[in-house]
Amino acid sequence: MFAEFEGLGCKVERDETEYIKKEKYANGIVLLEFWTFGVFIAISWFVHPLTVAILVGIYFLFTLKALPRIQLMLARTKSVNIIASINPEKKYRLILGGHYDSSRVLGKFAQKHGKAIMQVGPAATLSYYVFVIILNVKGLYTLVTDGFAPITLIELTPRMVGLWAIYWSAYLTIYCAAMLVMTFYYSTYTKKLSYGADDNASGIAVMLETARRFSNKKLDLRIDFACFAAEERGLFGSRKWVNKHIKEIDRDRTFVLNIDCVGRGDRFFVNKGLGRFFKKRSDPVLCSIVTDVLNKLGLPFEECWEGSSDHAEFVERNFRTCAIQRCNVEKASIATLILRKMFRIPIRNKVVTYMDWIHTEKDTIDGIDEKKLEETVNVVCNFIDALNGSIENGTVTKTSIL
Repeated sequence: MFAEFEGLGCKVERDETEYIKKEKYANGIVLLEFWTFGVFIAISWFVHPLTVAILVGIYFLFTLKALPRIQLMLARTKSVNIIASINPEKKYRLILGGHYDSSRVLGKFAQKHGKAIMQVGPAATLSYYVFVIILNVKGLYTLVTDGFAPITLIELTPRMVGLWAIYWSAYLTIYCAAMLVMTFYYSTYTKKLSYGADDNASGIAVMLETARRFSNKKLDLRIDFACFAAEERGLFGSRKWVNKHIKEIDRDRTFVLNIDCVGRGDRFFVNKGLGRFFKKRSDPVLCSIVTDVLNKLGLPFEECWEGSSDHAEFVERNFRTCAIQRCNVEKASIATLILRKMFRIPIRNKVVTYMDWIHTEKDTIDGIDEKKLEETVNVVCNFIDALNGSIENGTVTKTSIL
């Protein structure tokens, strides 16, 4: 990549980064969060429900706020981000991001039953929140019936009796069964690396072609082609880069467009934000520019929320960010739709992304659709032209951030 971008006239830098070497670390963190909640379910048998609910809240805040910082501190294995720039002297800056690493290949069980397993995650998450609500209700009821005696919050005595015992036993059994399925799914990654043609050589290819098209074009915009490392290990390349450079970046004049898996899906997906309790929205102006370009080119698209890719840290740190990918479309599960309603996720459609080729041996260059890749390049180039025009006429301002 270094030589390719340099050959297009870009100023290219190697930016050192680190990641956690342990292969199964990222998946292990996901499973740890789910299984820890299983422990909370188990101790609710003899610990006051309100105490358990408080412990769940503390653990939730720990995983949301403290754990990400601890992860970055534990990252020690060296790698490198490649940053190629056009017009580095310009004040306004567009960061086109995408990762260049590839994942391990999923095992045969996970590949065969991937679509069914997609339903388990949202269902387990929904049950998680429902159980916490029930803990709070039962805890407050128990506190009232005990005469508001604070000592009961730390007493160890059976709490699940009668119908509660039946509900608790059934829920713990079902939850643990679901977690066994999820554990088996995440544990089946093989030692073989996926070819990563779509995830995410396609994004790098789009950046290279975009650099070629704009290498000699006059713009009022600096473009950084940020090829991030260790995305598949937990987004370490982009997370480290943002934390390393955040103080030197003018966030009012910096825009981010992340490109991931754009070479074969049926539809574009435009990411509108992240989070449930603490929602972080993508920049509405950038998303509007992207959707206007897609409409102009007659390309079908959907909106999505969440998404584990390199845009995440930029969104979390309030950069003006949007992200696109190309995926097949699946009908959203009932659990997913309930979660969207419960947390007021601003997504109007009733679909989810589905890519059964990523993280498998099927993610090869033979699966890449050249027409779709060309369409993605056109989307990105039109986006840059529109953004540059908005800068020239002064319509892109910091007041656009929600």
